[in-house]
Amino acid sequence: MANTSRAPRGHASSDADDALRALRSRLDGVLRRLPDIERQVVEHRMGLVDGSPAKPGETAERLGLTIHEVKRIEERAFARIREVVPIKKLQRFL
Repeated sequence: MANTSRAPRGHASSDADDALRALRSRLDGVLRRLPDIERQVVEHRMGLVDGSPAKPGETAERLGLTIHEVKRIEERAFARIREVVPIKKLQRFL
């Protein structure tokens, strides 16, 4: 017997797509506030460029930095993000 209480597949997919778009929009707003190099490091490290998170060494190679610079820049970027954006604004996406 089929369960008719579940939402149709298309509806659930649409809700997930809407949530993903809303999250991406919120992230884009946060990332735009960062200096270019911090934004690039965060995007590469978190997989926002190609969907695959990059290790510090991979990010360093792609951006022409040292691993130490990548880690330092990433640390600075996340400190800046924590100052600017209350985590509560992103919690609904978790």
